[in-house]
Amino acid sequence: MGGPRLRAGLLPFLSATVMANQSPSIPPAPVLLAVSHEQARDLLADRLRRADADVQSVGNGTDARREIQEQAFGVVVAETRLPGRSGLELLRSFPTLRPPFVLLGQQGNDEEIERAFELGAADYFTLPFSPSIATARIMRVPRLVAAASGSRFVSK
Repeated sequence: MGGPRLRAGLLPFLSATVMANQSPSIPPAPVLLAVSHEQARDLLADRLRRADADVQSVGNGTDARREIQEQAFGVVVAETRLPGRSGLELLRSFPTLRPPFVLLGQQGNDEEIERAFELGAADYFTLPFSPSIATARIMRVPRLVAAASGSRFVSK
C-alpha cells in the first residue's frame, strides 16, 4: 500500500512528532465530530470532552460542511460513509490540513484508506474502535499539524 505521494504526505506528521509532544499548554481548538451512528458519536464526544476538548457533533455531511464553513476547527473527525456528504467528499472540499481530517470507516477497505491519505487525511481509524485510542489519535493531530507549521493554536 502507498507510494511516493502517500509517504511524502506522512513525512510532516512524522517529523513533527517530537516537537508536538514537547509543546507547552496551548489554547484548545474545537473538534467537529461528523458521525452518523449516534451511540458512537456520543461515546467519542464524551471521551474527547474528558480530554478537555471542545466538541461539536453532527450526524450528516451536509451539517458538517456548514459547520466547517462557519467555524475554525482544530480537527474534523468524519465518517467515510456519512449521509449527505461522505467524509471523503468533505475532505476533497477543503484545502489539505485546513482543517485536518481524521476519517472513520469500515475495516477491510484498504483502497478507501489509501485514497483518504492521498487526499490529505491526517489519520484514519476503523470501526469498531477503542474509544481511548481513538481519542488519543484525534487529540494528537492538531499538535502535529501545529508543530509542522509553527502554529500555537491546537487541541490540548
